[in-house]
Amino acid sequence: MKLLSKHYKKTAKNLLIESRIDCLLSAKHGLEREGLRVDDKGQLSLKDHPKQLGSSLMHPFIKTDFAEPQIEYATKAHKRLEDTVQELTDLHAFTLRQLEGETLWPFSMPSPLPAEALIPVGKYGTSKEGRKKTIYRKGLGHRYGKNMQTISGVHYNISFDKCLLATVSEIRYKKKLDRLTQSEIYLDTIRNFNRLSPVLLYLLGASSLVDVSFLKNQKDLKPFGKNTLNAPDATTLRLSSIGYTSKVQSKVPISVNSLKEYSHTMCKAVSKRYHGYTKFLKKSEEQLNDNYLQIENEYYSLVRPKQVPSGEERVIDALTERGIEYLEIRLLDLDPYSPIGVDIEQLRFVHMLLLYCLVAESPKADRSEMKTWRKNQERVTWKGRNKKTKVQVLGEKWALTDLVYQTLVELQQIADLLDNNDTENGVYTKAWEKQFEKLNEPNLLLSTQTEIDLMVNQMSFQEFGLQLSKSHAANLKSISLSEEKLEEYEKLAIQSIKDQEQLEFLEGSNQIQNQKPIILDPIKLCAGANS
Repeated sequence: MKLLSKHYKKTAKNLLIESRIDCLLSAKHGLEREGLRVDDKGQLSLKDHPKQLGSSLMHPFIKTDFAEPQIEYATKAHKRLEDTVQELTDLHAFTLRQLEGETLWPFSMPSPLPAEALIPVGKYGTSKEGRKKTIYRKGLGHRYGKNMQTISGVHYNISFDKCLLATVSEIRYKKKLDRLTQSEIYLDTIRNFNRLSPVLLYLLGASSLVDVSFLKNQKDLKPFGKNTLNAPDATTLRLSSIGYTSKVQSKVPISVNSLKEYSHTMCKAVSKRYHGYTKFLKKSEEQLNDNYLQIENEYYSLVRPKQVPSGEERVIDALTERGIEYLEIRLLDLDPYSPIGVDIEQLRFVHMLLLYCLVAESPKADRSEMKTWRKNQERVTWKGRNKKTKVQVLGEKWALTDLVYQTLVELQQIADLLDNNDTENGVYTKAWEKQFEKLNEPNLLLSTQTEIDLMVNQMSFQEFGLQLSKSHAANLKSISLSEEKLEEYEKLAIQSIKDQEQLEFLEGSNQIQNQKPIILDPIKLCAGANS
């Protein structure tokens, strides 16, 4: 059984051969990692974001996500994956030196949680931008529940080299690369990534366990030791129906067939009222609006097209004006065995899959196929380790393991090209082999490994997570940071606090009584995309 037709394979092969190796390898890589601060008992910290880490509003690299104790790191974009991973490691090493009696929870599914009302949303001060961020998070809490919003993951940002994009443009579109063609190539990649996402959900999913405090009365979750639940065949509950999915959002599907369609459908989602959310407007500043999406970043997807906004520019306007610059891969669970939540071999494997998605032909996707993507995701997240699980790709039904096998076969050629006969190091081949081993030995899957370790050590999810977090903290504290690096991070923390204070002073927003309600006009926000 072949995933690709002969023409499809020939086209992909031609692109790979005609692209110089340096073009294939050359890209910019960035990482974002979310993680919960927990106390010495493994419970969610209720302390404010540490001042030693700076302002979560203004710091360029150390922020917070939904909850106040949910740290989010954002690295620079580097040409070498090794440099990106090193920067993320340095940020972790600095953080663990600043935390007092706290560590970072290693799993995507949260540590034991207090009553939902006690989970503090991110605090960003009294400036307009700070208040907007807090109100947005309050809205998320109302819409999806605070517990769900504490789920954490890794986002991998990648922009391909212009020489590779130009080669694809000339072969596939018979024209030189321009802003619109580049966007089309990225959207081609997104569609193929969604089609093959079951492969990554299976191989890299690491969240089949959850603490009993996370969710009550869920029939698909079974007792798994003390205060611990699991779904026996699950791969990633983080991306299942109890995680980052939304039935409301699925009512306004976002097209990825063209930049124009993407902007138009996204505008509809951020402009159209959903009456089920109107009730949250009864209280002041509890959400930004009652639309299907408050803002574009509320949209839950495994991959997003991205362009860096300028100033207060909206995401839609940035994409419409300048096209797609990079992709944000949102599929990765935290690797609980990695001190920084992600392994470089995982990233190399995802890089290879993305190259494959880029060079292969990519038919347009209608609403029916987009529904299939969601069905595939639900099947694999809940039942991916069941040998009978099937998924559908481009109208063809596959046993999940057959799809994984065939994809790995196709990726082997890319691994060989990227390593360019470097038999001594062969880092991409090693990354490929590590995933192939999981196909032959399912116990190597992270979703299975964590369950086995939990049973062998006779621990609860809380105890196991705390043990891992303490081990990771000791590891990170032992990393040697240069005096220059420490000084740089300390200065960034101090400067970010000063920047927030200056912003609030300039706005006069330290006088709370003079604050005006924050109101977003969705029609104005989408005017550029609808024109």
